[in-house]
Amino acid sequence: MSRKDNEGKVRLLRSLAHHIHRKTPAEEAMTACIEAEGRGGRHRQWRQAGEILASDGFVPALVAGQLVGDEAAAVLEIVAASGDHRNLAAAITALADYLEQQAD
Repeated sequence: MSRKDNEGKVRLLRSLAHHIHRKTPAEEAMTACIEAEGRGGRHRQWRQAGEILASDGFVPALVAGQLVGDEAAAVLEIVAASGDHRNLAAAITALADYLEQQAD
């Protein structure tokens, strides 16, 4: 994975966590983040994630966008199902932190 790709993922995850922390439902937050990335000329990269979001939900869209792997998705499913936006935002922020450290 290139450093630029990694930076884009970190940026999107941080934005997503911010929206969720401010009590925006996860699906709405993901839609807003995908649209924001699309305005930056990266629409194709997120098109599939947007389609999966509409049909299968939030966590499968994260996997389709290659923002998280299968292991992280399994944990995020449980965190998302708990309904606690603070825990979900914290988990997503931790994933962004992890990706950022991997790039260094």
